[in-house]
Amino acid sequence: MNKTWLVAKETYRREVKNWSFLLMIFAPFIVLVISFFFGMSSSSAFDDNTKVGIVSQNENLLQPLKKTKDFDMYKDKVKAEKAYQAGDINGYIVVKNNSTQLGATYYGSEGLDGDLKDELMRVLNTQQQILNLKNAKLNNQQLKSLSQKVKFTEKTNSKKLGASDEKNLKTATFWILIFVLYFLVQTYSTIMAQDIASEKGTKIMEMIFSSMPGGNYFDGKVLGIFMEILTQLLIYALMFSGFYYLAPQITGVKETFAQVKPAIDQVLGQIISWGLVFIVLGLILYIVYAAVCGAIVTKAEDTNKAVQPLVYLTLLGLFSSMSLSNNPDSIFVIIMSYVPFLSSFLMPLRLIKGNATNLEAEISMLILVIFLVGSIWWIRKIYPSLILQTDDNGMWKNMKRALQGIKE
Repeated sequence: MNKTWLVAKETYRREVKNWSFLLMIFAPFIVLVISFFFGMSSSSAFDDNTKVGIVSQNENLLQPLKKTKDFDMYKDKVKAEKAYQAGDINGYIVVKNNSTQLGATYYGSEGLDGDLKDELMRVLNTQQQILNLKNAKLNNQQLKSLSQKVKFTEKTNSKKLGASDEKNLKTATFWILIFVLYFLVQTYSTIMAQDIASEKGTKIMEMIFSSMPGGNYFDGKVLGIFMEILTQLLIYALMFSGFYYLAPQITGVKETFAQVKPAIDQVLGQIISWGLVFIVLGLILYIVYAAVCGAIVTKAEDTNKAVQPLVYLTLLGLFSSMSLSNNPDSIFVIIMSYVPFLSSFLMPLRLIKGNATNLEAEISMLILVIFLVGSIWWIRKIYPSLILQTDDNGMWKNMKRALQGIKE
């Protein structure tokens, strides 16, 4: 057991210290950050292209417009025209006011943007109202009455989710589980197979197997890769937990977060269910067989070809769950929900859609566990024969020779 743990720790240490592990973890966030900055740059470029000049001596008018980045202020029309000719602004507005009315004239090659026009008219109408009240020569009491504002109060009650919301959340939970399984299997099946294939051609394997059983070495490799998977998931969980507890304290985010928090809580509650059990068991099963794929090749460059059967199985599970998500009671889904490799995709679908009972889930899980335990027992027996074969006889011939080695 100690030697198995040593193999697991060494495998885990080597994989986690690799730069590709950090890239794999932070790649989604890097893409999001890059997309955000590109979006901001595009937005800024758009804003710069839609700037409009304002020519006015009225500080009460200019003050609210200075708070936006859409308007540039000019003291006279000559400077505004010069900026327009230089391409610094798309056009300019000359605001004139007499004792009774404001007037604004726009100069430009194209019409004024609708949003900018609405913003400008809002400010102009406010100033016009102030001018109207001033010209009406009202006393202070009358002015106070006219300037009375609406009193607005928000009172919200937390309400239970409706049936349609429940259905949507269950569907969202299912897709989260399925895509997590697909992503992890696709990523770590290749990592597992390549890790074993890269060690196979070295003399060190003979030395290792002379000091410990090949089955124990196999256990250590699987455990080490599974620890790497748990590390990645734990990092994501800590990031989400930090956001979950800090979001209510962030201004501008807490209002939106308060609205979606009930849905998030319900999705989290549904993830920790039968679906999670099937995801974990299915992931272990795929990783175990990925070890076999890495052991039957003689050259590391053949690893991708060796893991193709596992890739096809995950694609079959993914596309079956996608295409049959609206028909979970079909005979194909019912039968395949009991078949290892596919049950991790299809049984959660039936459970979330309400087309499977707990008894059916227990039977499917029992079949999966028995198949997994039997696979581990079988692979531990043939693993030493597979890993020590270096003759380039083809993957299936290597497998046949390993099986013959067991019989002998």
